[in-house]
Amino acid sequence: MTRKPSEIGLGGAAVYGLGDFACNLYWQSLSLFLLFYYTEVVGLEPATAGLIYLIASVWDGLIDPLIGAAADKTRTRFGAYRPYLLVGGPLLGLSFCLLYYRPPLEGTMLTLCLLATHLVFRTFYALVNVPYAALSGRITSDPDRRAQLSGFRMFFGALAAVLVSLITPAAGSGGYLLTAAGFAAVATCVFPLVFMVTREPPVQATSRPPALWTLIRSLARNSAFWRLNLGALAFAVSGTVLTKSVLYYFKYQLHDDRRGAVALAVMGMAGLAAIPAWTLLSRRIGRRGVWIAASALGLMGLAALRFVTAGPSLTTAFLIAINSGFLGLFFAFWSLLPDTVDYGEQTTQVRADGFVFGVAGMISKIAMGLGAGLFGWGLGRTGYQPNVTQSPDTLAAMKTLMTGPPALGLCLCAALMLWDLSARQR
Repeated sequence: MTRKPSEIGLGGAAVYGLGDFACNLYWQSLSLFLLFYYTEVVGLEPATAGLIYLIASVWDGLIDPLIGAAADKTRTRFGAYRPYLLVGGPLLGLSFCLLYYRPPLEGTMLTLCLLATHLVFRTFYALVNVPYAALSGRITSDPDRRAQLSGFRMFFGALAAVLVSLITPAAGSGGYLLTAAGFAAVATCVFPLVFMVTREPPVQATSRPPALWTLIRSLARNSAFWRLNLGALAFAVSGTVLTKSVLYYFKYQLHDDRRGAVALAVMGMAGLAAIPAWTLLSRRIGRRGVWIAASALGLMGLAALRFVTAGPSLTTAFLIAINSGFLGLFFAFWSLLPDTVDYGEQTTQVRADGFVFGVAGMISKIAMGLGAGLFGWGLGRTGYQPNVTQSPDTLAAMKTLMTGPPALGLCLCAALMLWDLSARQR
């Protein structure tokens, strides 16, 4: 297949994927450590910490489509999406540092200040991440290349997860701000590189960008988009609950704080192998086949974690299997999402990469916020108290919280994809 001049080659795809390394230095820290930082270092109640996370995630999700629509309307000589990487990158890094700054406040004022800094960070993250993600639908139309793009993104995202998991605990409870500054410095340097390597297809200067209402109507008719994103909603909620449970499970159930951080790092390291494996497997069973296989793998790992009594090492092995399943779902989702943009253009004659990716981001981020809120609420309901020995009933409830919602989410993921395959056959 001859590559179009506007499309990206394999080397360029790898550099594009490096942008996800920068994004995930921020996102993995947010996902893995921020709630723990709120409860264990700042001293917030779990429900309060979960509420802050939920509000910020909902805000993040609501502005994603607006930023996507604005990016679709952007017209510069550098393209519609790439300029956001240059403009937003430094602001994103600064706001990330503020996220881990504990102001000299207490009570309600402390909570409001932490919420404000979280909202600022989410705003700048969306300003960079939505246009970056939307680029994947513009720089190639080849399904195999899109799978490679997704594979590179997930690989570098997993690499970022490993580094965040190893470096953050090593800095200690007093080193969160310094660690954040280091991550921000690295990420800020990556975005200009992605800007230089990628190219967007030319858009006629006289072409009129679609109005917001036109974008909304087009997306409302995009059934492929909604089936895919219902699945994303399911695995984002369930994956968030699982991930946020890990540190608490190792600290209170297995009495080994250090191994909890190691488990997160090893889960990320396993992802470095899992993502290329899913990418290769997609060539044999397709991206939808990967989705179903990943759901099954995650469910098997959750069953083992729930019903097998295990120490830190075996627990880590179960978590690797579960996380590999979730990574397979993420890979399949991001490689299939550009196809829904093409489908929408074919059925409605409206193409809106930024808006589609923005709404997808809204759904996934609200889902992650719901997962964090669910976890914070559920943790409070178990009878959990920070930094004390938990009762047997509390420990049992914490384990149910860790495994029950993720299992339900993965079952829903598998059912939705089977529905999608059935709809396509009809």
